[in-house]
Amino acid sequence: MATRLIIFLFLFSGTIAYSQQDSCKVIKPEISGSYTGDCKNGLAQGKGVAQGVDHYEGQFNKGLPDGKGKYIWANGTYYEGRWENGFRNGSGKMVYRDSTVTGYWKEDKYVGKKLIPSYEIMRSVGVTRSNIKKSIGNEDEVRVKILKGGAENNELIDFTISYSSGEEYRGGNIYGIKKFKFPVLIKINYSTWNTFHTSLYPVIFEFRINEPGIWDVSISN
Repeated sequence: MATRLIIFLFLFSGTIAYSQQDSCKVIKPEISGSYTGDCKNGLAQGKGVAQGVDHYEGQFNKGLPDGKGKYIWANGTYYEGRWENGFRNGSGKMVYRDSTVTGYWKEDKYVGKKLIPSYEIMRSVGVTRSNIKKSIGNEDEVRVKILKGGAENNELIDFTISYSSGEEYRGGNIYGIKKFKFPVLIKINYSTWNTFHTSLYPVIFEFRINEPGIWDVSISN
């Protein structure tokens, strides 16, 4: 009786595991034919192997290649490296029939041997804290806010903003640049009062934006 129970439990657990694999989906159509591996909430999650027109073996997140993995196209070309949200993203290598390309990819596009950051802070003097954040929009813009104690700093003296290309505009407490060419280098200079309002100190903030988008920049003193 005990032996039959063990066999029954083994078969039952095997059926559950098989069913989980059957219901575990890969979202990327080119590799969504069959899947074996880790699963969560009905989607490939963790390490697994997916086979369709193309083949992928590596890390998954929410049904998409994400992390380190190897992707082989139907013609034999393959990519081995980092993935994010189903796209080549990060360091890796593409191996073709007669050549190999190594370097960095961003959103499935090769960006070169070195990874170029989205933005770079070149110089920061007299700045307590700074934040540069990108959002998606129809027109490329850089929007700068200057703060003090969490509020708008209205005590700017000899304020200047220079830029390598584009047009300057002002909207409320925003100093903006638009219609520029990438990369755009922006330099902000001014003086402001210290906390006790007893002396002025200079502020220099120089940064470069390397990719399209709406960029919100805040500088705190």
